[in-house]
Amino acid sequence: MEQNGVNVAIIGTGISGLRTAYLLSKRTDQKLKNITLFERNDYLGGVIRNTKKNGYLLEHGAQGVLLSRETFKTCIDDLKLNHKLLFPPTKKLKRFLLTPSEIIALSPNLFKFKRKGLIRIRDILRIIFEIFIRKPVIQNPNESLYSFFSRRFGKAFASTFLVPLSFGIWGGSSRKLLIRYTFPQLLKLENGYGSLFRAAFYTFFKKLFYKKEKIVLGLASFPEGMHCLIDNLHKELKENCSRNNIQLNLKLTASVREINKDKNKLELKYQILNEDNVIREDYDCVIYTGQPWRDSHISIASTFPEINNPFQTLRNIESHSIAVIGLGGKDTEKRAPQGFGALAGEWSNDILGIIFIHSTYPSHTPENSFLYRVMLGGDRDLDINLLSDEELLELSKKRLREAKIISDKTKFEFTEVVKWEKYLPLSTELQDKVIQSVWQLEALMPGLFFAGNYIKGPAVPDCLAQANETAEKVIKYINELI
Repeated sequence: MEQNGVNVAIIGTGISGLRTAYLLSKRTDQKLKNITLFERNDYLGGVIRNTKKNGYLLEHGAQGVLLSRETFKTCIDDLKLNHKLLFPPTKKLKRFLLTPSEIIALSPNLFKFKRKGLIRIRDILRIIFEIFIRKPVIQNPNESLYSFFSRRFGKAFASTFLVPLSFGIWGGSSRKLLIRYTFPQLLKLENGYGSLFRAAFYTFFKKLFYKKEKIVLGLASFPEGMHCLIDNLHKELKENCSRNNIQLNLKLTASVREINKDKNKLELKYQILNEDNVIREDYDCVIYTGQPWRDSHISIASTFPEINNPFQTLRNIESHSIAVIGLGGKDTEKRAPQGFGALAGEWSNDILGIIFIHSTYPSHTPENSFLYRVMLGGDRDLDINLLSDEELLELSKKRLREAKIISDKTKFEFTEVVKWEKYLPLSTELQDKVIQSVWQLEALMPGLFFAGNYIKGPAVPDCLAQANETAEKVIKYINELI
């Protein structure tokens, strides 16, 4: 190792990679010499991108992030972006269930759903009796999301309300996703109060008697879209590096082919797009923030044969493909629904849900216009992205017409299709093995670290939380090197 500092490589410049780089760049002890970012695309940010056209703004990835999530709030504070935050116009935006023939506003009045034929009287009684359902004596560590809600509220509740929620977050698979990874707080509430209703009542009355200063904690975005977060992370990263005498290198269209342990160094082999030669460079630290099951071109080479099995586990992570369709136009018929959006139920063979951008973030659409963000695929159609862009557009329009959201006369002046192939990882009963595999790889190849949306979860706050942990481990490793 060179006497004057450590060289760090970060593979991937999505939210995980940039946040990790930003945290490392805050070091002022002169131990860190170089940070090199490798990105196989010609842009930063991963899925946090958007399309702007004719006054419409369509997010490709996260539509927004809840400011109540501590890691996101901390990131916003670090970047001094609070003044730029954009929130929906009211916290009372309606959420809807999407049925084959209409959208139904969610309401605490369960009899409304009975009248629509979604649940029965016995199902309503089962939901109310949740407060009397005892928690299990022995907790099943592999209890699924669906099983947990079925146990607490009944199968009708799980099928009618939980399944749509899982569509909106993970693209489905509520019967595979583990409750302890997806909603661990609910398990804590059950263990602490014995009932989720009891916990809700306690929280309600606590708020009545212990009033705190009101803080806006809604679904936050930015006037220019979520990429503002990426732009500012990159900006602050550059400024930190300049201030702390750290050299920052950015290698776009650089595809890393191999990570190899060479004595006390980690050797990277990579290629630049449209170039034949393979470049080799040595680093003291490598942070991989990509998705092993999608990055089929990358390999980890080592003298330890034990390294193959854990990396293969990461390659076998189950994931979902999503197609995001944007449909916008003038609301001449005055029929655009006002609310956050609608999520489909188990009846669906393709559509997961719809976000009403025109009412969620009106500044992302022209005045008197509508913009629907339609999500297709997930576990409803594993091969959704085999359809052409035109087929996806027509399928989306058909589903909107069936739900009476648009009519045959509706005209569009904005259309966009975005395909994410096998992007959403699932925290199934193999998640323990995934985390164990990350630990094994980091132990067998000192200096190699992992971050990404498959460790703590796919949401932006989950990626930020993992970036925090990874940065702390890297800083500890650097301190031990020098």
